[in-house]
Amino acid sequence: MQDLTDEQLDDLIKAIGLKRPRGGSQRKPIAHGTYRGARQHRYRNEPLCQDCRTAENAYQNAQYAARKAANR
Repeated sequence: MQDLTDEQLDDLIKAIGLKRPRGGSQRKPIAHGTYRGARQHRYRNEPLCQDCRTAENAYQNAQYAARKAANR
């Protein structure tokens, strides 16, 4: 079974004639190339794109360096 993208899901909901639940909103687009984008991928159980993976690695490396510098 293949997961639908957000756009495909929106199209399907419109085609069937369903309405979104009250108070529910559409998902915000992923902020690709940022640590936040990587978190969004993980929250949605999606594989990380290369830009988000790179941003997350840079963030983790910076955090590691900061902890290492603080312990000196």
